[in-house]
Amino acid sequence: MLVKEKLQLNHNFSEVEKTIANFFLEHPDKLEVLTLREMADIIYVAPSSIVRFCKKIGYQGYNHFKENYLNELKYLSSLFHNIDSNFPFLSTDKNTVLAHKIAKLYQEIIQDCLSLVHHDSLQKAINLLNQSKCIYICTSGVQVELCQIFRNKMLKIGKQVIVHQHAEDIYYDACYCHQDSVFIMISYTGETHKVSTTAPVLQKRQIPMIAVTSYGMNSLSAQTDCCLHVSTRERLRENLGNFGFSLSVMYLLDVLYAGYFNLNYEEHYEYKVYNTKNYEKGERFYGRHTTNSILEDKE
Repeated sequence: MLVKEKLQLNHNFSEVEKTIANFFLEHPDKLEVLTLREMADIIYVAPSSIVRFCKKIGYQGYNHFKENYLNELKYLSSLFHNIDSNFPFLSTDKNTVLAHKIAKLYQEIIQDCLSLVHHDSLQKAINLLNQSKCIYICTSGVQVELCQIFRNKMLKIGKQVIVHQHAEDIYYDACYCHQDSVFIMISYTGETHKVSTTAPVLQKRQIPMIAVTSYGMNSLSAQTDCCLHVSTRERLRENLGNFGFSLSVMYLLDVLYAGYFNLNYEEHYEYKVYNTKNYEKGERFYGRHTTNSILEDKE
């Protein structure tokens, strides 16, 4: 849930808390220029009331709330100025126009997702992959196929990845997997049944999780300190296709693969090429071949 949404859900707020929430909603720009005491004086409340309110809606205090709120406002006001992520094309668009719009959409999705990538979280995720003996992925829908592509890439450099689609399978693996495992939990909302049943088990057993989910606070991101955010512009159902989530997942998985590959670049490349060539020698017609000079291997 976004900070803005928490401020708007005021049905259980006291009158003082509603005053504070309304001030934050109506004057977000003031957070950067006013001190806590100055803000309290403007809305006629005690500074401690603001601190308690920030804690009530899930933050450690005012400064923690302020940092999250300002970062959110900056994100929501950036990018996607030229195209609607929910309705990127019109029924009247010709095919060539469609092609250009989808290309532009892809560019903006990737840039949007990249803007949410933070060095420390990415480095921690790559380290977790490196330290694990087995990587389990929990996802559903079309993302399963994207994860299978990631699994195939990791397999070719000697890393075991198991992709689960069924909630029961991932739950029992969470119950019995070795401690040196890591789970990649992929969920746009972070509130799915798989997340609600599996993440608490992993947390209790202290099995590390990498969350791939939407920007903002949700049940999944709250249960791990290693979170990679996807482009968060699409509504759940009122859109022309889940372009943003699918492309973000593919992009982030490729980033994780590249980061893991780079930990031992020369060895990974050597084994990948050597084993691929050996395998393809046994295929009919001795593997793939081409008459296109661009596609030919150098050796």
